[in-house]
Amino acid sequence: MFENRNQGGKTMNPINRRKEMLKNADQKLMWPAIIFVFVVMILSAMFPEKLNTITGAGSSFITHELGILIDSVAVGCVAVLIWLAFGKYGNVRFGGEDAKPEFSFASFAFMMFTAGVGAGLVYWAIGEPIYYMLWPPYGVEPLSAEASTWAITYSTYHWNITGWAIFLLPAIPYGYYMHNRKKSNLRLSAVCAEVIGKKHEKSWLGYMINVFAIFGTLGAFSTSMGLSAELLGAGLQKVFGIVPTTGVKVTIVASFIIFYIVVMTLGLKKGISKLADICVYVSVAMIIFILVVGPTSFIINYICDSTGMILDNFFRMSFYTDPVHKTNFPQDWTIFYWAWYFAYLVMMGLFIAKVSKGRTIRQVILTCVVGSSLGCMLFMGVLGGYTVDGILTGSLPIIEWFHEKGLSAAVIEVISSVPGGSILLIIFLISVYFLITTTMSSATYAVSLMTTKKLEKDGDPALAIRITWCIAVGAISMVALLMGGAINTIKSMAIISAPP
Repeated sequence: MFENRNQGGKTMNPINRRKEMLKNADQKLMWPAIIFVFVVMILSAMFPEKLNTITGAGSSFITHELGILIDSVAVGCVAVLIWLAFGKYGNVRFGGEDAKPEFSFASFAFMMFTAGVGAGLVYWAIGEPIYYMLWPPYGVEPLSAEASTWAITYSTYHWNITGWAIFLLPAIPYGYYMHNRKKSNLRLSAVCAEVIGKKHEKSWLGYMINVFAIFGTLGAFSTSMGLSAELLGAGLQKVFGIVPTTGVKVTIVASFIIFYIVVMTLGLKKGISKLADICVYVSVAMIIFILVVGPTSFIINYICDSTGMILDNFFRMSFYTDPVHKTNFPQDWTIFYWAWYFAYLVMMGLFIAKVSKGRTIRQVILTCVVGSSLGCMLFMGVLGGYTVDGILTGSLPIIEWFHEKGLSAAVIEVISSVPGGSILLIIFLISVYFLITTTMSSATYAVSLMTTKKLEKDGDPALAIRITWCIAVGAISMVALLMGGAINTIKSMAIISAPP
């Protein structure tokens, strides 16, 4: 009863089976990537100013000197996906003509959405309009009516079609490689073999491609976890009066680790899929409630107006580099966002490809790019509209909250100001917790796929690999939180890893 059979018909006990599963991990890739991140953290703690200066200069070089390249490639992603969706390849089905979808359409869409947005969506839906009201683009006067128009427009634009196109582009070759060519090695270098050449797939070039892919994902991991811990800490202080000390934030991160180990243990279908469903239902219910009890007419009209602004100014916003006013707005926001998406795109592409079996290329593109963009538009429009209305009418001292308490506390105060704020704030915090857990679980699952030597057909990565990555990602996030300045260093290095 305690025995299991392997493919060769031999029996092995559970301990040997776990060892066998871990042998399937690409440990020559996995451990160096993890160790490299820890080394960067230790160096940033030992030489904070020097390393921050170096990585900051590298990040600034990319956003300023390579900005037009990043903008062009980002728009190019949109163009290529339009061509793929409506061209002759749109009807190609991942898995072959007879392949059936593994997930319902709702779960399929929800997993892509929650993997890509995380807690950052609800955080920046309030945070970005505050920043743009105070420091608007195009030399517009701060806190003016014109600034409010651009505030929601840019907030929506940064979470709309272009960002999702960047995420989705690698999903198409990954999906075809995985489901149609039936390949079991999901390292990025293997997918790139047709371009870099078979002989370079396992050379130093292929190795560096894989390291950059994993490092970018790990960098995004640690900073996202730090942001969520800060936001939840501010929420706990508001609800329960608990001061968000470092110990409290460490406890929050530890709870994340435990929770998504459970989710990862359950796997893709029973864990991540179900959690994504819960996240979307709870979050959408919260957004609809705010729409109904808030300034409904203003929010609806605001969303319509911002949609028109994006359609009318899409190319201007896409190639805006501000060479005259030199406000650094596009470099600090738009180009930074695109670079951040590029750092994350391998993880997102692989995860989307994994859950897309049985769907056509057209279905995947339209669901991800159009559906997810509409979802972000709803969140940005409602939360951002409520925030801007509070600033314009003076009904909420949002700017004072921001200057006196910081952005995380201001976000919490805005949610608390909604009628029924105490209950809504608790729901908001639960939503944030679930969203970040879903994103981290999806990302950890994708990295597990990348570091699996041979994936069984339609199977999950070995549990031992998934748990190892859960612990590693949790440890990296914890150390980054404790070291403080290390988060900024890793954030800059994640951006540096984007262009390759």
